[in-house]
Amino acid sequence: MDILAHSNLRRSQMLTAAMVTAMAAALCLAAPGATSAHVTPKGSRAAVSQVNCAPTPPWVSTYTFDNRLKVEGGCFTENGRVYVTVKHNNGTVYFKRWVTARDHPFLAGGWINVDTLLRGPCTGTPKNGYAQAYDSVTEKWSPKYPVPICILFDDND
Repeated sequence: MDILAHSNLRRSQMLTAAMVTAMAAALCLAAPGATSAHVTPKGSRAAVSQVNCAPTPPWVSTYTFDNRLKVEGGCFTENGRVYVTVKHNNGTVYFKRWVTARDHPFLAGGWINVDTLLRGPCTGTPKNGYAQAYDSVTEKWSPKYPVPICILFDDND
């Protein structure tokens, strides 16, 4: 009796494993571009990610975390130098820094993520400035991304 119970248990485990394997294979084949990933030569990820960005210029966006303004962006040259800046609409520079674009496992092109040390979010402040980044390899600027810049006034002056 114990042998039969063990045999049935093992058979159900094998059936479950076979079902999981079949479902995983079906999902991989259904994913866009899954078949092309198998023929990509090893070590050519950077070239593939730059091709994926070819019609798209580098881009930036912003978000706030821990009461600070962060700038992120993509479609830069991987391992290339990127100049990130946040400016007021009147031309005043509030932040500037050179960073290196890094590979991201889920996004095409080189990826940047920079803490500007500027205060954020600015509640009630209009978008009085913009973030922008320059890819030094391709010599292309990202489009300007509108952003509110918090300006604190000191009452002691």
